[in-house]
Parts: sequence; structure tokens; C-alpha cells
Amino acid sequence: MEEHEGRPTRPRLRVRARTAAGAAAIAGLEALGESVHEADDAALRKLDLRSTDALALLHLVQAAAADRPLSPTALASRLGITTAAVTKLVDRLSRAGRAERRPNPRDRRGIVVVPAASAPADLEQAYGHITSPLVQVVDELTDAEAEVIARFATRLGVAIRLGL
Repeated sequence: MEEHEGRPTRPRLRVRARTAAGAAAIAGLEALGESVHEADDAALRKLDLRSTDALALLHLVQAAAADRPLSPTALASRLGITTAAVTKLVDRLSRAGRAERRPNPRDRRGIVVVPAASAPADLEQAYGHITSPLVQVVDELTDAEAEVIARFATRLGVAIRLGL
């Protein structure tokens, strides 16, 4: 692993763009990726959670906001993990006071997992240093610039998914 300012960085494949502008764009995206990785690590340290647990908490908060609480099976499906793994995950979130199991209001035979009342604020406090600059920078763009970035990000996202 390489080091940058005393910190290890993710290894990078050496890629070559067709033009100097393309190479600069790739370098900028690599720097952005590294910044997001570092910011995500900082957020996880603030939350004292594993990355999958934080993602689960985000799903729980979003589901609760839509008044559609998730069953453990639905949460496992969203996370791409087994129901056994989600049981351990929910146990960890429960012990940490971040979520709890409740009877399913739509089916009394089942349960749902709901976030603690403090979870939305916890996530905002932990991830605000990522979302605030994103909104600030996007708001500084012209509509034409934002449209180009939206097209690029969408195309890149689809290309990466198709390559999996």
C-alpha cells in the first residue's frame, strides 16, 4: 500500500486515458474516492460501528421515515447478507442502543427492526462532513455543469455495475 501524508492509501491500478484532460479527470476521481473513503472511515469511528452496521442503520432510518419498518429478512436482503448474519447485526445495534426489535404492526406473528430515536441525528452528525460539502459544491455549479456531472456519474455507475 502506498502512503500519502503518513497514511496508507488504497492501491491503484495504473490506467491511461486517451487525453491529458482525461488523465486529469481520472486523477481527480481517484482523489475524490480516497477523500470519501477517509471521510467514511471517520464517520464509522464517530458512530463506533462496522460499515455494514452503519448501512443497516441508514436503511432502518429511511424505512422508518417512510413508515415502512423492515423485518430482519427484508434488512438482510437489502444488505445482501444471510438472516443469521442480520440477527447478529441487529443484536449489535440493539446492545449499542441504536435499534430495537418490535412486533410487526402489520403481522403480529413477525417482528420489525426500528431505529432508535437518536439514529437520524447520529447519522447526520457522523456523515454531515460528507453531505454538507457535496451540497455546497453542487450548488455552486451552473445547471449545465450539474447536468454533465449527473450524466457522467450515471453512466459510470451503470458501467461499473455491468462490469461486476
